[in-house]
This record gives sequence, C-alpha cells and structure tokens, in this order.
Amino acid sequence: MSSQQQSQRQGQGPAVKPHSAPENHNQPVQDPLAHFKAIPWCANILADPSILETIVVDRRPLPSGESNFVRKVMNTNTTVRACISFFQPLSPSSPKALITTLGGVGEDPTNPFLVFNALLDLGEDLTSYAGTMHGGLFAVLMDEVMGTAANFQVPAHGAYTVQFNTSFKRPIKVPQAVLVRGRVVQKKGRKLMVRGAIEDAQGNLMAEAEGLWIAMDRNVGRSQL
Repeated sequence: MSSQQQSQRQGQGPAVKPHSAPENHNQPVQDPLAHFKAIPWCANILADPSILETIVVDRRPLPSGESNFVRKVMNTNTTVRACISFFQPLSPSSPKALITTLGGVGEDPTNPFLVFNALLDLGEDLTSYAGTMHGGLFAVLMDEVMGTAANFQVPAHGAYTVQFNTSFKRPIKVPQAVLVRGRVVQKKGRKLMVRGAIEDAQGNLMAEAEGLWIAMDRNVGRSQL
C-alpha cells in the first residue's frame, strides 16, 4: 500500500470507497482486480457485501529500498504475479485462527480489530520440493499481512515483529491463488498480538500463525501490503 493511501486513513480506520486501480501499481498483470475476479472462487470472496475496501497493492520500488523483497524479488510473473487486499469485519465464517477468547482487549471502537485479507496469485518459482511452495514463504506471506493489520492499529509509525510462530497444516502447491488473512486480537500499550491464516480455493487451512508486534515510536521504514 502506498504511503499516500496510508496517510489518508491515519486515525480513521479503513474507508468505504469503490475500487480504483492505481495508474502504476507495478504488478506483472495489468489489472489485478480483474485478474482475481476471473478466478471463480476469488470472485465469490470479492462479492461479499461485508468488504469495506478493496485495494490494488502499490508494488513500486521505493527510493529508500524499503520493502524491496516484496516489491521487487516477490513481484514477477513466476513468484507473486498479482496481489490485492481488502478489509472486512470479523464474522462467524472467519477462520478459528483469527477468533480469540480475549474479548477484544485494547480494541478502540473507532479503529476496530478488522480482518485484513490479501489474495495472492503464487507462481511456479516459489518452490522448495517440486511443485510445492517453500516452507519459509508461509511465514513471509503471513508476516506481511499480519504486520499490515498491526500497522493500521498504530498508524503514526507502524509496528515491528518481535515474535512469530507458524503452524503448518498442508503443503501449498504452486502455481495457485491463495487467501492470506491477519487480525490484531489484543492490544496492550505498545504490544499487539496478531493472528493469521492461509487458505486455499476450497477454504482449507494451509497454515496459521500467531505473533507479537511492538508499536514503533519513530519512523524507521516498514514493509506492508
């Protein structure tokens, strides 16, 4: 997400607005939203009326070199060829990994703990074993999405990861599109507990994660979708 998009929502949470593709998102496909709408299961997800905002992720490299891994290395026709993100409230159909019994500790009604989602079209060069995505990328994808969820809770300077635990459930065969979700479940002072999950076209849970983020007190640059 561009710094301009982020600044427009500081202190306001996600805005409700129609989709508008940026003129230069620097993704391998020309129209990422149309790309996912052409995939039936993705189109069904994007038609959910509970979605508050859909974002075509700006993946242009930054002069500072910030986020080069996701903006350059993971931004090709054979790695992550398309990416869009969207916000929605927690629902009964949300993965159990995102639901907590903590009761929304630290949740601000003006900036609630929404579910941040990303649809990613994964390419054939993300493999470890033949045809299977590298295990380390499970953590990369969830860390990016969960970190973005954390950043929206502390919009001034964002947050950084200090602890991250991943539970692998099923291998991810590539190429294929997946849905990655993240949600802050607790906020105490500068500490944010975040949970995440990866799902496939059938809604199977491929992996889940739990992590601790710390709100930054100054701007040191951050990576987010």
